[in-house]
Amino acid sequence: MSSKVRTGIEILLIGAAAALLAYANYLTFLVVPNERLMGPVQRIFYFHVGSAVACYASCGVLLVASLWVLATRSRFADAIGCAASEVGLIFALIVMLTGMIWGHSAWNTWFRWEPRLVTFLLLCLIFIALNLLRIFGDPAKIAQHAAVLGIVSAVTVPVVVYSVKLLPHVAQLHPQVVENRGLREPIFEYTMFVAMLALVLLQSLLVWYRARLELARRAVDGVL
Repeated sequence: MSSKVRTGIEILLIGAAAALLAYANYLTFLVVPNERLMGPVQRIFYFHVGSAVACYASCGVLLVASLWVLATRSRFADAIGCAASEVGLIFALIVMLTGMIWGHSAWNTWFRWEPRLVTFLLLCLIFIALNLLRIFGDPAKIAQHAAVLGIVSAVTVPVVVYSVKLLPHVAQLHPQVVENRGLREPIFEYTMFVAMLALVLLQSLLVWYRARLELARRAVDGVL
């Protein structure tokens, strides 16, 4: 693929991400009505769920990159894993922050030790550990150790997703909005889909450009 074609595709993807993000904000703040029970704070739901999906997408990229590293010791794959771990941490922190804001408004508590919240906190801590490993780990073993931890992060995702099934509804706070068809109005579902698509596309672009920066840094340092 020529550099001009690649640049054109990148410009289109960046434009699509910017347009989708702008459209998601327009729908969220100017079109979607206030939810009957939660009021305006329910609008954070679209970015909370979208960021969670983007975080899971980073885990998917990290899983592929980690298996690639363990199988071939590829430095290119390690750079992708490095990028995915950083971007995944950003979206994990967004999920935690927006979840705490929503939780305080809906349940009058910032955090509670229930399955979904605890398992996602564990995933967030794994991402923090991954990034600390990149800074303080043994340079000769960082790639392999990070790959193993990256696989652990990916395995944690289904635990997070299905954690709400572990206890009866009365024993947990986290709602199962999507699973229980809680979005009764079509505009709610449509806005959630647009926000998810926008944030996943943004996540993909961030991983791609962060990986390119990492590869360029390693080339300058002479480690490629």
